[in-house]
Amino acid sequence: MSKSTYIMKQPSYILVVNGTKVHRPVFVLGAPHSGVNLVAGALRRAPGFHIGCGDTGVLNAVYAVARRPSVVAERASGTASLLRDAFAESWQLTPLTCPLCSGNRVTARESAEPCRHASRVTRFGDASPDLLYSATALDAAFGDAVFVQVIRDGRDVVAEMLDDEQSLAWFRPSMATLDHDLPNPFFGIETEQEREDYPDLSHAAKCAMRWRGAVRLSAQLRSMLGPERLMTLRYEDMFGGEVEAAERLREVTGARVSAVELVRGDSPGIGAWRGRLTGEQRNDVRAVAQAELSRLGYT
Repeated sequence: MSKSTYIMKQPSYILVVNGTKVHRPVFVLGAPHSGVNLVAGALRRAPGFHIGCGDTGVLNAVYAVARRPSVVAERASGTASLLRDAFAESWQLTPLTCPLCSGNRVTARESAEPCRHASRVTRFGDASPDLLYSATALDAAFGDAVFVQVIRDGRDVVAEMLDDEQSLAWFRPSMATLDHDLPNPFFGIETEQEREDYPDLSHAAKCAMRWRGAVRLSAQLRSMLGPERLMTLRYEDMFGGEVEAAERLREVTGARVSAVELVRGDSPGIGAWRGRLTGEQRNDVRAVAQAELSRLGYT
């Protein structure tokens, strides 16, 4: 590779956090309740890694993009700056924001300075809820980013979402603003007919649409990003396959992930939908997402 070609491929920005240049940030993606937190937890405990999750500034930026995907094309540079600024702030480790320093009493001056753990962090990432729906914008903002996406049986995802008030809150009329972008992966709506029918759908069907939109978006990412920047983990395969999953994470992200960190102490809930979804709910999920369930082998 010539020097000129190498220079052309470098990102046009330099982001420095806690005195460390951000390179190859890792973003963990997935539909709600797909197992993102399990993978993020394993990465978070890898030496030198700081993986954020749910910072208010990040969520505001993510949802601004996720619910209006057209803003990425309309204001590409502004959207990239919005996301970079949000992550740069959330990745700052001070005595007030560092999870290892929480509870320590510090002076006002010390609270604004990097904490004693900041120097140990060499890699950054994030696993905030619904990050998947901003993946294209994240790619534009961080040209060297690495993405880990988790796929889970949509029926188990729907069962979990139906028991989660936060997931159901998106279906309130005040939150489900559908008069803008079409298709809208965040709500899983792709056609005018689906948008027209959406208000009358059951919660199970709406959850299934969100899962369907997520897995279709994941498929698009696989066609857009090479294997050196994107890896896909199947939730069900991680249980009993912790060693293999850890090895794959190490290979793609560079994180020294321990297989022990992928071991769950409680039941992973694989196939729990059989006892949690009613017959009517199963039919609603099947009507919406049967094609994707079959394509992914969830039959």
